[in-house]
Amino acid sequence: MRTTTARLFDAFWAAGISNPLEIVEQISHLLYLRELDRVHEHWDQLTEAPEREPIFAQDEQHLRWSCLIRLTPQRMFTSMADEVFPWLRSHSFKGLAYSQHAKDARFRIPTPSLLAKAVGLLEETLSAGGAEASDLYEHLLAKVATAGAFGAFRTPFHLTALMVAMAEPGADDEVCDPTCGMGGLLTAAAQFVHRSSPDTAQQSTTEVSGRLHGFDFDTTMLRLSSMRLALQGFEGADLRYRDNLLEGAGTESERYSVVLANPPFAGSVDYEAVAPELMELVRTRKSEILHLVVILRLLKQGGRAAVIVPAGLLFGSTAAHIELRRMLVDEHGLEAVVKLPSGAFKPYAGVSTAILFFIKDAGQADDVWFYDLKADGWSLDDQRVPLLADDKLGLAPSSVLDLADHTRNNLPDLMRRWRLRQSSERRRVRSDQSFCVTRAEIAAEDYNLTLERFRQIHEMQRAAQEGIRLGDFAQIFSGSVRSSDLDKEPDATDTDGRRRVLTPTLLTGTLPDIADLPVRADDREPKRRLRQGDIIGRDLAGTRHWTSVPSQYDGVQPGQGLIIIQLTQEVLPLEYVIAYLASPMAEQQLPKYGTIPRIKAREMADIWIPKCDGDPSEIRASLAMLEEGEREAAHIQDELRRARIQIFESGSSSARRGRLDDAAAISSLTGQNLRQHNDPYKLFQESYPYAIARAVRKFRHSLSLAEKHEAAIQCAESLILSLGIMALALAANRGRQDLPAVAQWSKSVEKGGVSLGHWVGVVKAVAEDARQHGEPAAGLVEATARRKGGKGLVADLDQLVTLRNKIRHGAAPRTRAELEKSLGRIEPLLLSSLSGCAFLAHTRWVHTDRLHWLPASGKFHVSGLALMGDHPDFEMVTFDTAHPLADDRLYLITPHDAPLLLSPFCLLSDCPACLAPELYYPDRMTSSTALLKSLDRGHELDSDSVFKALREWGTS
Repeated sequence: MRTTTARLFDAFWAAGISNPLEIVEQISHLLYLRELDRVHEHWDQLTEAPEREPIFAQDEQHLRWSCLIRLTPQRMFTSMADEVFPWLRSHSFKGLAYSQHAKDARFRIPTPSLLAKAVGLLEETLSAGGAEASDLYEHLLAKVATAGAFGAFRTPFHLTALMVAMAEPGADDEVCDPTCGMGGLLTAAAQFVHRSSPDTAQQSTTEVSGRLHGFDFDTTMLRLSSMRLALQGFEGADLRYRDNLLEGAGTESERYSVVLANPPFAGSVDYEAVAPELMELVRTRKSEILHLVVILRLLKQGGRAAVIVPAGLLFGSTAAHIELRRMLVDEHGLEAVVKLPSGAFKPYAGVSTAILFFIKDAGQADDVWFYDLKADGWSLDDQRVPLLADDKLGLAPSSVLDLADHTRNNLPDLMRRWRLRQSSERRRVRSDQSFCVTRAEIAAEDYNLTLERFRQIHEMQRAAQEGIRLGDFAQIFSGSVRSSDLDKEPDATDTDGRRRVLTPTLLTGTLPDIADLPVRADDREPKRRLRQGDIIGRDLAGTRHWTSVPSQYDGVQPGQGLIIIQLTQEVLPLEYVIAYLASPMAEQQLPKYGTIPRIKAREMADIWIPKCDGDPSEIRASLAMLEEGEREAAHIQDELRRARIQIFESGSSSARRGRLDDAAAISSLTGQNLRQHNDPYKLFQESYPYAIARAVRKFRHSLSLAEKHEAAIQCAESLILSLGIMALALAANRGRQDLPAVAQWSKSVEKGGVSLGHWVGVVKAVAEDARQHGEPAAGLVEATARRKGGKGLVADLDQLVTLRNKIRHGAAPRTRAELEKSLGRIEPLLLSSLSGCAFLAHTRWVHTDRLHWLPASGKFHVSGLALMGDHPDFEMVTFDTAHPLADDRLYLITPHDAPLLLSPFCLLSDCPACLAPELYYPDRMTSSTALLKSLDRGHELDSDSVFKALREWGTS
């Protein structure tokens, strides 16, 4: 079946039809026509005359599949367009759900040769012994990459099986999927009930069909789902066109005992487009909340539901989010929250999701069971290939899974623990993969339903046992002097240190002299003054530069944006507290606010500082030794830089060669020692732009061969996209959007997506154009220069795109030997490409925060975040520039050229799914908005501002 599916899609693609959904819809029409012929023949063979008219009348026999397949391609094509499809649109048949949705069916196969090819492949495959149309159709649906409006997409089969197995629909249940899409959940439910039925197969399928109900507002989806169910033997299902949000439950209210749903996540709706009965429960425009309200209306009292929801619904802070979660917990017996892996719905979406299980009107839940599904047996990349043999996949594999297998497939463990949720699961701790949380604990957290929150509480409780609360031995406050309070033209003779102000931008690795601090314009007394021994740091995420206040700073006024910690007793050494505050563990304890996250002084009090055994003097001595090693490493680095510079000092040629050899020998010896704790990719991870550095980090830390292979592909994609963003920004800055490759990029974005090859084409075109005009293009020109033998960065990128496209489009390695061979081809190209982009380490991607004019120097002083290296807590940077920069924008800063605006081709924004700051680039455009995709995780975001900017840029 896989071969037939591939041949069908290849034929349609060759004929110019590239939309997978349109391809499957046209094949569905052909399969429906074939199914009508089969049913007609079956009715003719019945010994008792059926109480129904034949499907094809006597003068319509030439429209039957068995007649059409004998025609020439041209005659078949003419008959389909002029007779068959008009006939299909005008006829419906009781018991055949597909016929109810064929009224607007259109024949869109463009050529007789494609029609003949498709019909021939279907007939050849399905007329062979043992071939099942249902199996072929499942393979066809698996090829559909996107479906329907508002982000509807195919739910993976193993997840539909999971939801059905946990909801357990029975023979007497009325099962409904109010957003049925391609019918995956209804098909899984039908098969589950059918297998559980004691009746004969014929009785069981008929009975089950009559208890299946599905709605959708996309007639294409209704056709696909009805065909899917029909080919599985459940053609009597009740499938109807319905807009649930507009119509509400209506006459369907409290009709169903089981609801299974994967509603659309994306978007808000106008209040006018929502039924008033839904607003009575929760007033909101969020469609994911409204769909859950519909489901509550559809369920009978005691009815069971399994619903996939976006992660944001579990922790959203709006009144509607909290009220919905309260209803589920306090009124509708929320039973379980199953967190799905972030790649569960790739390639359709990378949004984090969970499954909720609840019972209508079951009252207050005593406990809610949580399970962290980390692996479902399939890779979590865009390919979603199996990680285990067939006998070890699914909910109930035929072979026993060992510990290593469990790390790839958690589903059997999930089902086993689900059955134990009322017993042993209640005794598990929050650090386990599954655990229970009491209703009182959930209510205390505003009904937050994320297992991460309860794990965080557990970790804080554990830290409390192992540490000391900072607020118990320190006072914490914020700096109060505003930048507007500073004297713009201070008196140079004023030596009063008590009027000096330390601002966040001046807090770096080395504190400036008191005389270099700005002066407060008035004589008002600040809320607090600095004193010797205080700990100070920035409230803005990034490098906070926690440090101790020296004696000469005693009495200095702290500016807004500083956090000041005054130890009231020496429970732990000052140096130890500073070292811990600078650690990632401390950062993890801090709630952060805003797009560029800040911390609040009052919440610093709840940080738990881990205890450390030993005398304070011993702890200080050990910390001093650690700092000494860090200083020595920095000294070595300075010496190597100095040796490089000395090579070119004045002297004879032989002396210069001697200095070169000495510097090389010292560097080689140092490198040999460092390589014992290093690898060739660490430099890229630490010094390249954030998106590339994160991808390199994932590659370096991949545990399995399959993970490393996928990480290598993602690393190549991040590198190409980052170079492409830079190239587009250069083209926009130079007014060269008329370059053919750039114009093609704009058209591709508007038409539905840009291929990786297009991105490389932009890089090559912009670099070549700059080369012809004698411009360095921030280092891109030199990097893309062709090397001897046709080698170089461009050649490497072209080869990476070729390899990546083969892998992404069906030729992915499956066995270990294939993975090793494929990685052996990719990794050398990846390393060469990364090395060829060394100029990236000498630039900085900076997201600007604020800008102010320096009259004395005639320049602008800029502060912002450096988006370099792999750590998401970006370092705060400041610099002066002669060019006015916009606030809250992303720029490329180079050593010599003017800052280069990267917007609208890249922007920094909080991810709506995980709430972490991510870099986004425009992937495609609809008629009203730009759809952005994150460089790091593949998350998606809508942006009207980027849409407007790209439209204006493309037409300028």
